[in-house]
Amino acid sequence: MILFFLLSLLFIYSRFVERNLIFIKTTKINVGFNAKLVVVGDMHLGIYKDEKFLTKVVKKINNIKNVDAVLIPGDFTYHPNKDLNKLFSPLKNIKVPVYAVLGNHDSKKLGSLIQNQLQKTLENNNVIFLHNTSSIIENKNIKILGLGDKWANEDDISKINNFLSEDNLIVLTHNPDTSIFYENSIPDLTIAGHTHGGQIRIPFIYKKKIPCIYDFNQGLYELIPHHVSIQSTKNIVFTQNHYGKVFVTAGIGETGLPMRLLIPPTIEILNLK
Repeated sequence: MILFFLLSLLFIYSRFVERNLIFIKTTKINVGFNAKLVVVGDMHLGIYKDEKFLTKVVKKINNIKNVDAVLIPGDFTYHPNKDLNKLFSPLKNIKVPVYAVLGNHDSKKLGSLIQNQLQKTLENNNVIFLHNTSSIIENKNIKILGLGDKWANEDDISKINNFLSEDNLIVLTHNPDTSIFYENSIPDLTIAGHTHGGQIRIPFIYKKKIPCIYDFNQGLYELIPHHVSIQSTKNIVFTQNHYGKVFVTAGIGETGLPMRLLIPPTIEILNLK
């Protein structure tokens, strides 16, 4: 009976409490240039969350001081059941430039029929949409290259070769596995989402359910700066010149079950130095 009671409390907490919280976490990253970025990913607005939750997120973003830009690494939707313009209208209230790419749940190639409509919706709400294209944060001279989604085979990493080593380059992409396949040119920082940090972090189990080939979870990774074979958790070996910094946000939304456990929705502040 005690075990049943405790499990019931855990279910109630993860289903009705934690998934509706909004945490703010700051990470310092040494990249050779200065900027203050906000990252908010994996919104998954639709059957579980809507514009009311996004409005709370936007208010918290606007309360963060001295932000240079907001970066959104995809997965805006999850079976959206409302008009997209209504769902994402709060994004228009963000006070700094917003850059975004699409994720696997937004991609037409993976079964979503709303990709074109979503792109138009984002642009109507002052979001700079990137799809294997780049833009620049003018006041910081930082270049943002947004890549397509890996699962949709739309992440054209050859675009990185268009930049010089002295460029302050940030790659924004949905799936952190994209960074495993970089070749000659390496960005100063890659920002991704996709993992949800496991979403329901049951010890010894959740890592096996993270949908990445390489062992990404959440937080900052510094990939090995020399030729090396990497054994992933999925028993696949990569041999590549891996190096560079990768930051993976746990995001703010849910898929599968409307629950979060030990990994609440999080707005990330990246202090780049």
